[in-house]
Parts: sequence; C-alpha cells; structure tokens
Amino acid sequence: MLPASPPSVELTSPRVGWRHEGLGRVFGVLALLAIGGPFVASVLILMMADLLGHEGLRSHSFHTLTLVIPGALVALGLALVSVFLSTTPVSRRGPVRVAAGAGGLRLAMGAAERWIPRAEVRSGLVLPEPRMRVELHLRRGQVLDVQVASEEEGARLLAGLGIGPAERRVAISLGGVHRELVAGCAGLPALMTLWLVVLGGLFGHIGAALAMAWLVLTLVPTWLLRRAARPTQVVVGSDGVRVERSFSSAWVPYAELTEIRKDGDALLLVSQKSGTLVLETGEAQSDAVAVRIREAHRRVAGGAAPRGAEALERRGRDVAAWREDLRKLLATGDYRATGMIPEDAVHALDDADAPRDRRVGAALFLRVAGYPEAQDRIRVAAGTTADDALRAALEQAAEEELDDAALARALR
Repeated sequence: MLPASPPSVELTSPRVGWRHEGLGRVFGVLALLAIGGPFVASVLILMMADLLGHEGLRSHSFHTLTLVIPGALVALGLALVSVFLSTTPVSRRGPVRVAAGAGGLRLAMGAAERWIPRAEVRSGLVLPEPRMRVELHLRRGQVLDVQVASEEEGARLLAGLGIGPAERRVAISLGGVHRELVAGCAGLPALMTLWLVVLGGLFGHIGAALAMAWLVLTLVPTWLLRRAARPTQVVVGSDGVRVERSFSSAWVPYAELTEIRKDGDALLLVSQKSGTLVLETGEAQSDAVAVRIREAHRRVAGGAAPRGAEALERRGRDVAAWREDLRKLLATGDYRATGMIPEDAVHALDDADAPRDRRVGAALFLRVAGYPEAQDRIRVAAGTTADDALRAALEQAAEEELDDAALARALR
C-alpha cells in the first residue's frame, strides 16, 4: 500500500514572510551582463576590425569598452537589489491562519486568502533562529517563512505537506546566492583590466588572436571564481546525505554514518568510509540540518531483509536479461518459492540500507509483476533518495524505460 495521505494541519502564525531568491538571481545575472556585455561586444568588434582590416571598427571597439565603467555602476545597483530580494523577507504580521494538507497550503490574512498548490512546494525545513520558523522553497524561486510556536509545530506543518524526512528529500543551501554575485561582479572587471595590461604590455598591438585570448583569459577565470564561491548544498534523503561542493560531491549512506555533531557553527558528519565531512553553516542552519539528518536517519527502514531478497539483485545481467529473468521467476512461481511476496519487493524498494541494485531490481519486479501501485510506489521511493543516480534509475524503472547506460550510472 502507498503511504497514507498526510494529515491536514491548521495553525495560527504571528508572522509570514516572503523572499524572492529567483528574482534576486535574475538581477544578479543582469548585474553581470551590465559589466560583461560591453566587454564581450568590444572584443568581438575588435576581432572583426582586425580580420576585416577596418580601422573604424577599432575605434568603435574602444568606445564600446568604455561603457564598462557606467556598466559597473549599473551593476552595483542591480547587485544591491539582488541581495535585498534574496535575503530580506517582506513580512506580513499576523495573525495568519495557515492550513496545510495533501493539496497544498492555504494562508488566510483577514479576508484575504492565498492558495499555494502542493506541486509548487519543492522542499521545507524547520529553522530555530532568529525565530522558530518553517522555511518553504517554492518552484518559482520564492521562499516562504512561516513563524511557528515550536519545532514540533513546524514538523507537523512539513508532515501535513508531505515533505517530512520520510516523504521527500530536501536540498539545503549553506550560504546565500550573493556570494556568487560578488565573485562575478568583482572578478570580471579585475581580470579584464589585468589581462588587458599584461597582453598590451607584452604585445602592444592587440589583434584578433590576442583579443580572443583576452576574452578567454577573462571569462574562464571569472566562471571559476563564481563556481568556487557557490554555496555548498546538502541533500538529505531517506537513504543518506549528499554534499555538493563547488568542484566535488560526496555521498554518505546512513549505513556508513556513525556520528553527527556540531563544532561551533560547523556541522561534522563522521562516516566509516569517507572520514569526517565538515559543513560550514550558521548556527541556525547547523541545528536545522542536524535535526533533519538525525530524523531521517532514525526513519531508515529497519528489520532484516526478506528471505530471498538477493534474487532481486542484478548479478552482472544487462537490463533486458534482468527483467526477463524476473518475469520467468514470476511465471514459474519460483519467486514465491523463495518465500517472498510482492510486499517483500516493496520492502526492498523502500529499504534505504538495501544495495542499490536490489532496490532497482525490486522496482523492475513490481513493474513486470503488474503490482497495482507499482508506478506510484517507485516514484515515492525515487522522491525520497538523495542519490541522484539511483533516483534517475528508479524514475526510469517506473516508466519501464531503464536502459544499460542509466543502470551503469546508478550502480557505479
């Protein structure tokens, strides 16, 4: 059976606030374009002037380049707007009546009401500071802060929306988007000036080839600077934690996670295999992330695997042979001879400690067996895992589109 629909939750919040991170990102991109646009246009015009031997175009290139200075002033204003939209909530003081259920979230402020469909809510987290609140991330880049009376009330609100630890993974960004913005807006003009001085000093005349080098030597390091400034993202699923840094990613299954502890503002995840992962967070985020991981860790499917669950595993077969062997087992009754029933395959699918190929095999078996709720059940399992490759494989298995390439990625 599918999990029961989450219960409806009603509460009264003293304050509800909105932040517009998506719109802030748009202004951040516009800020970079205000500086980078004139620079790129100038270099392209310079290359055309050199290739065509047109000296008039060279003067146009110079005039275009001078637009970088007013562009930098415009970028400063756009950057300030971006930071404001991303970090400053526009609050509505209560009382605000909040009702959360399987269909979505309803906010009632006096006679005014606002309805947010459940499909619009990507993830949520309970944050203890500066005031206890639930932070809900919506699909259009908006962030809704609902102040709650206690951590328990916040957990009930998430459960009512079906985004608690047992129902859905959550992605938590450890830092604001303004770090990338600052790196880009400061790095682009600095690198542009640096390489102009270096190339001009070394070669004097900058032709098409040197203009292209100038463009590449400016844009590539700027991109690297922005990437390095990207905040770390922690994805907490039903089966483990994935930590995505600027240039690397680490996966820690709960079976290998031995300790979760705080060290000041940092959160330490101690793994049997990968050692200690240090997550630099703020105090409020550190508490919230730790609570979410511990809660998800406690909810990992327990108990011994059903007898014969190994029959679901891949054992070196390609997808077609694997699926066909499962179908043969079902047709001959051998599968039941192992002492398993379809509900045991559901257990293997939901078991966060099970090997990846066993969970994928359980999904394949439920599909070939014609299990009534197979597709929905597999999608639920995919929606809770923090393992991107496994999630992709399960989603494809739900649609019976799993191929050897996706399988190789999931089981690597």
